[in-house]
Amino acid sequence: MIHLRWLVNQGAVIVTGGSKRIGREICIHLSKIGFKILIHHRNSATDAEETARIIRSNGGLAEICQADLSESSSAKKLVQSAIKNFGEVSGIINNASVFIHDDISSLSSDSWDNHMNVNAKVPILLIREMYESLNDGSNASVVNILDQKLSNPNPDYLSYTASKYVMLGLTDSLSRGLAPNVRINAVAPGHTLVSDLQTNEGFSKAQSGSPLGFGPSPEDIAEAVCYLMTARAVTGQVIYVDSGERFLSRSRDVVFETE
Repeated sequence: MIHLRWLVNQGAVIVTGGSKRIGREICIHLSKIGFKILIHHRNSATDAEETARIIRSNGGLAEICQADLSESSSAKKLVQSAIKNFGEVSGIINNASVFIHDDISSLSSDSWDNHMNVNAKVPILLIREMYESLNDGSNASVVNILDQKLSNPNPDYLSYTASKYVMLGLTDSLSRGLAPNVRINAVAPGHTLVSDLQTNEGFSKAQSGSPLGFGPSPEDIAEAVCYLMTARAVTGQVIYVDSGERFLSRSRDVVFETE
C-alpha cells in the first residue's frame, strides 16, 4: 500500500543511470506516484531526454543531469542540480552500475577501482551530500540497487560483486546511523535483461529456469523501489526481486551456465 502522506512535498529524487533500461522504469514509476525526478546519465543524453519526455507527457516533472560517477565531484554536482531544479532533495536511487567481467585471475587494479568508485564510493558520497543538504525536520529515503548474487555468490564478476557487498553493508550501517531523518533500503534484482555476453536464447533459458518459471521485469524492479520509497516504517531492508533465482545455487554466473 502506498502511504499517500509520503507523496506530498517530496522534493526531488535523484535516479542514477535513469536514462534507460531499469533506470528508466524506476523514473517513470516514481513520477507516477508524485515524485519529481532528476534523471542522471553519463553519456546517454538522447535516452535521458526521452525518459524526461515520457514523464512530462504523463504530467510529471523531470530534469536531466550529466555526470561521470567515476569522479567523486559528481555527487555534489547531482545534489546541487536537483536542488536548483526542484528545491530540497528527498530521495536517491543508486541504480547506475559498472558491470564488467573479471575473476581472481583477470582482476586488475583498474577494474577493481572502476567498480568500487561507481558502484560504491560515489553512491555513499551522494547519500552524504543529500543528508547534509536536508532542512531541519526533513525526511529522505534511499534505495540501493544490489543483486541477487549477494545471496548466491560465485567467482564471476568479482569486482562487481565485491562492490555490491559494500553497498549491502552500507544499507545496514547507514539505515542505523542516519535514522530518523533518512531511511536506507535496497532492492536485489535477479537476471532481468539480456547482458552483453548473452544470446536471446540464453536469456530465455535463464529466466524460465527460475523457481517461478519466469524472470523479473524492469517494471517489477520499479514497483519494489516505489514501495520502499513510500514505506515509512521500513528501513535497513533488502527486497529480492529475482523470481527465486538465488535459490538455484549456481557455481558460475548465470550467463556461463545457460549459453
